[in-house]
Amino acid sequence: MKKKLMLLIGIIITAITLAACSGGSDDAGGKVKVPEGATEVVMWNLFGGGDAAFMKEIVDEFNASQDEIFINNIQQEFEEYYTKLITSVSAGKGPDLAISHSNVLPELVNQGLVQELDTYGEEVGVNWDEFNPNVLDSTVFDGQHFAIPIDTHPHIFFVNNQLAGDAGLLNEDGSVKMEQTPEGFVEFLTTLKEELPKDKFPMAFSTAGVDSYRLWFSFYSQLGGENIVTDDLENPEYVLDVDKAIEAANYMHDLWYEHEVIPLNLADFYADFQSGNAATMSTGVWATGTWEATEGLEFTAIPAPNIFGKEAAFGNSHTFVIPASQDAEPEVQKAAIEFMNYATDKGVVWAEAGHIPAKTTVVESEEYAELPYRSDYAEVANYVNFPDQTVHARGIQDILIRNLDLIWTDEESPEKAFELIEQEVKALIGG
Repeated sequence: MKKKLMLLIGIIITAITLAACSGGSDDAGGKVKVPEGATEVVMWNLFGGGDAAFMKEIVDEFNASQDEIFINNIQQEFEEYYTKLITSVSAGKGPDLAISHSNVLPELVNQGLVQELDTYGEEVGVNWDEFNPNVLDSTVFDGQHFAIPIDTHPHIFFVNNQLAGDAGLLNEDGSVKMEQTPEGFVEFLTTLKEELPKDKFPMAFSTAGVDSYRLWFSFYSQLGGENIVTDDLENPEYVLDVDKAIEAANYMHDLWYEHEVIPLNLADFYADFQSGNAATMSTGVWATGTWEATEGLEFTAIPAPNIFGKEAAFGNSHTFVIPASQDAEPEVQKAAIEFMNYATDKGVVWAEAGHIPAKTTVVESEEYAELPYRSDYAEVANYVNFPDQTVHARGIQDILIRNLDLIWTDEESPEKAFELIEQEVKALIGG
């Protein structure tokens, strides 16, 4: 009985593995049928919600546009995506094409899990000059392209037009009336606090977590801070500018505790803005699609206020990569790159989710200009400060978020928090 049970478990595990690594399902729950004679490219993607729908639209259009290549688009759960991708590729069972955030690329490149794209890219006809150079640079290692960027999704700022207008903070043309200085930003929020009804508040924002880290990194970058560690895959050095880091942290801390323009410990700051209770909020560009689908919400989307003298903002990118494989067929890999090129040309579809397309040719197109809101923050792609190119990028971010939270919750001083950050980051990188 025990042997039969173990055999059954083994069969189930094998079936799950094969299904995950080499097949997909259609909408009816059956196995995807690859058109006869077409080259199948198995793609794993980590997208959910609206992003997943827009990527599916692009894949479906590509598959319908020709009969030589078929993209088998397999949805994966985001929580375990990178663990599964790294494990599968290491075992030689990975997909032909995958999605990666640019901050994870250093890990994949360093472990030899993705291959360079220049050789086949030239054959397929990829024109790297069509991409925003700032975004493209985050995918280049030792002079070679290891990914094709789909977008950049920076941290930006949203304003409720009705509430800002009632407070006298909109110009005649509808633009936001705000002086782009540290004092001007505080005055803008303080005016909202004074002029709004008592049941409304100036800014909805998270007291702790990833959004707070992203805004801090934006302000740190605007002050001239560029890195946490040097861009070195294996042996980075800790180079955080502590004075600038503390200045940015103190500025944010005062928004909660001195100026009291952001309520503490909001349960759902997205809901507070969406419902019209908050005049402003700050988060990623992906919220644009949510707000424009919200009935009765009139808003403005602008770059995160560049208040410290330098244009800079936190941002990341979604990219296409080709997992490395000794058994890879050149025909399949070239087909994958053909799809990458097609998908990035379809950046206007992808921009409906709020992201800024990676191709400058798309951003400068009439079709993109016709999309509401997007052009108002498209410039941010030119000055996004991406996470450092190190295999420790995800670990460093976790350390920063956890210790910055101690500042936002008033448990530690910025000075103490950055002492802890330095200790933990140096222990992580071996410095």
